[in-house]
Amino acid sequence: MAYTEETPMNTLLAGMAAVDAEACHEFARRQHAAGHGDDLKTAAALLHDQAFAAQLDRPAELVEWKYPEHFEPVDQTMLTTLLQAASNGERENVRATVAEQRFADITALSSIANYLTRACEQFSHFGARRPDPQQSLF
Repeated sequence: MAYTEETPMNTLLAGMAAVDAEACHEFARRQHAAGHGDDLKTAAALLHDQAFAAQLDRPAELVEWKYPEHFEPVDQTMLTTLLQAASNGERENVRATVAEQRFADITALSSIANYLTRACEQFSHFGARRPDPQQSLF
């Protein structure tokens, strides 16, 4: 799905919960434009670190894991709560919440955090202004 500035936030969060890279990119663009890009980058890094640590705490599940073609959506409320806690630097709260999730959801959260991190890096280098499709490349 193509996400635009007019896409409602609940639709954007539903896309993020389904581990849609485009939804994560648009969410990061909006946060960057609102001046929260660095906070989101920090929150995404914290979320990824805690998800990765939780995966390592479950070696049997990690060995058995088969990466799905499509993730089942994670709970949107839990995702928003985690992003808010991570943006506030609540490491223990994030760790505890991530640790109680199913392994597939932990892996999905890790992927969401990776998409958000990459989008934040792109916006910090190139800005969040949408390109003019009529503008020539050269």
